[in-house]
Amino acid sequence: MLVRRQLMLTVMAGAVGLMTSPVFAQEAAQPADGALPEVEVIQKKAPAAAKKKAAPAPKAASPAPQPPPAYDYVDAAPPAARPGERGSDGRVVDNQSSISPVDPSRGILPEDTQNFAGSATHVTSEQISEIRPKDNAELLSRVPGVTFVQDDGMGRHINIGVRGSPNRRARKVLVMEDGFPINFATYLDPSTHYTPPVHRVESIEVMRGPIVAYGPLTNHGVVNFRNLNPFGANETVITAAIGHTKGADYDVNNYRHVHTRQNFGNVGVVASYTGGDAGGAWSNEESHYNDFYGALAWRGFNQDLTISGGYHRQRDHYDESNFTGTEEDFYRYGRQKPNRPGTGFGLARDTRGDQTNLNRYLADLYRIQGVHNWYIDTETTITTRLYYSDHSRDRPHSRRLGPINAPADGAIRSRNRDYTFWGVESRFEKTNIPLFAGVTFDVQTGIRYEEQKFENCNTSGRRGEYPGSSFTGHCLPSGPNNLREDTQLSVFEADAFAAFLQVPVHLTNNLTVTPGVRFENYDITGERIFNAGGFLNPPTRVDSDHNHVLPSVGFAWETMPRSTVYGGYHQGITPMVVRNPSLAPNSFPLPDEKGDNFEIGFRSTAVRGLTLDFAYFHSKIDNYQVKAPVSDPVFNNSVYGIVDEVEINGFEIYTRLDSQPYTGGSFNVFGEATFTYADNEIKRGTDTVGNGATLNTVDVSGNKVPEVPRHFANLTLGVEEKGLWSASITGTYIGEFFTDARNTHAWTCVDSDFGHPVPCAPAGGGVVTKVDGQWLLSARADYQVPNTGVTLFVSGQNLTDEFYIADTSDGAKPGVGRTLWAGFTWKFDN
Repeated sequence: MLVRRQLMLTVMAGAVGLMTSPVFAQEAAQPADGALPEVEVIQKKAPAAAKKKAAPAPKAASPAPQPPPAYDYVDAAPPAARPGERGSDGRVVDNQSSISPVDPSRGILPEDTQNFAGSATHVTSEQISEIRPKDNAELLSRVPGVTFVQDDGMGRHINIGVRGSPNRRARKVLVMEDGFPINFATYLDPSTHYTPPVHRVESIEVMRGPIVAYGPLTNHGVVNFRNLNPFGANETVITAAIGHTKGADYDVNNYRHVHTRQNFGNVGVVASYTGGDAGGAWSNEESHYNDFYGALAWRGFNQDLTISGGYHRQRDHYDESNFTGTEEDFYRYGRQKPNRPGTGFGLARDTRGDQTNLNRYLADLYRIQGVHNWYIDTETTITTRLYYSDHSRDRPHSRRLGPINAPADGAIRSRNRDYTFWGVESRFEKTNIPLFAGVTFDVQTGIRYEEQKFENCNTSGRRGEYPGSSFTGHCLPSGPNNLREDTQLSVFEADAFAAFLQVPVHLTNNLTVTPGVRFENYDITGERIFNAGGFLNPPTRVDSDHNHVLPSVGFAWETMPRSTVYGGYHQGITPMVVRNPSLAPNSFPLPDEKGDNFEIGFRSTAVRGLTLDFAYFHSKIDNYQVKAPVSDPVFNNSVYGIVDEVEINGFEIYTRLDSQPYTGGSFNVFGEATFTYADNEIKRGTDTVGNGATLNTVDVSGNKVPEVPRHFANLTLGVEEKGLWSASITGTYIGEFFTDARNTHAWTCVDSDFGHPVPCAPAGGGVVTKVDGQWLLSARADYQVPNTGVTLFVSGQNLTDEFYIADTSDGAKPGVGRTLWAGFTWKFDN
């Protein structure tokens, strides 16, 4: 630990030195007329086989070299950007398309991914406007390899999977915002209940192929949300909408958004606010959030500095106490949750439906990041960043008949969790290095130090208290203050050091091979401060040390103009969720979930108007952690187990066809299709079942991994008059999946005292673990009022109002009912 902290101080000192020395050593060039200054020296990445050149001397004008002519049926490649040129969004355009930009805050993918050495997808700002999604899950449904399950009205509690990973809370996917992780704590509990509001997202990037520059959580994929860049065009945007969700008690849904982006010489500013309120899947479920974001940036002669951050506040009437009655009663009473006769919710069967009105999800997230880029010369860049996150979430829920029905005994139990982490990272890139015979290569490397802390407290308020009545559900030892149930506090910490190196070798103008390696070293400690029954003597403390060397290799071969074969291999790791309430010493050290991941694919935009991308993928992952469909009955924590080995085989395809490139003009008919098939099978593993008194081990080899739909499809047909109006309709298919490793098909009963399936009894509640496949229909239309900057829009999800089971984690939960929206966007430039 001492060695790691000394190394951390060294990294920090170097990072701070890199950030400050060029900033104070140079004076930024000021524009003469108030326009944005030209950035004269920015990272230059020449075509693959070009040799390094000396600084050009003045010479007579000569004709510019012309690209080879395109065939009649082929669209020419987009023009290459000049070194240092910025795109319309204000980000530096990277001419090297085989690897990620060296600065993660400006994106994890190059602007042009045609020759990226791996599978990758951009969702652009134009596509976001076309889809007009109400949340990020709807937006990501168009990305090949991505699946989702929707279980709340605003999509705040994100459930996305990538290439066969479980959807639940995106626990096996690295989710980032401007290159900054937004998982709770990537080494301790990588669950995700937050993504940035879609209205301030400028684009989304999804990397699924060989991953070496980011980690951990890299067996399946990486999702990165890119916020508004301060150096984009000046604009102010106001958006507002109202709507309604059928079956929800909340009368009028609404969301509102305003942002402004302004440039003042060499300084850029972004300020954004987004808020929303909506009904959910159950009648008494509600989502409420307010989000504030800001960014301040400066750029000079050969450097730039950006500081960004925000605050996100979430106050939901939301819980994970879902239906555990009979299948007949589930469909009989529909989305009604309170006062459902003769039924239970969650594992506490004695919690009556009306008491779920008191259940909440309360979250506060503070984030800040500082990024400095130093363009040393035309081919060398150093980027350094510091970041910090504090995410607290509290989930109070009713227990023991609830504090209203039984004030003498009922209480509110709460799961208080606080996640903090901070880190420092520095990356270096050198491009266009001659090797031999016209072959060149680039070098990109980086180091990162990060500390994480997770405080997990399960506690109760006093008897008869509930939120809104001076609730005292604080993290205190059990016994005093007339607390109804025992409490528990555990603290986990992680110190992590990571480094990577990747070297794209440009063998020809059209063929690049990129070997790489990533090193991950992290230590986890866990300590139980107090537990059921009071303080422990002595307290329990455990630790787990991990070291991984993760190789990778990728390639991209443009076999024809704008047609590329790509593929590769990489090893990835997925740290375990550490919430074990007992902190049993025999559960530490934690096993390593480590995988070998392969892919081969093809992408093309060669045929005019047609985009095509498909890939086959295969993964073999050891020590795969899976979540059970029930929670432990004492502290209501999720239960996790491990199977020895899983194997994933699948393919993904995305295609889009537009008529406008053939017909000309502004009228366009388009069709878009995305399909993902992921066969995620447990090759070796066991599961423990029983009635609490007798537990048996069952072989689950050959079963499907829980929470993974085998099929997922998203099909869209649309028509538009570009710049005036558009309309489209989408069918989304979410395939069947199970939520337990035993792949239970029938409804079974659950004993609330032990949380294990037992034979049905008259007093038993029921839970189903198989979720059937479901088609959902959505549509949207908009009209741009000429010469006003105003766009009017309408949209709808689940238009046929299907009542179906969306998930069966902690009981059966229905999908969100038919939801309709109408609103406007007003955009004006300053």
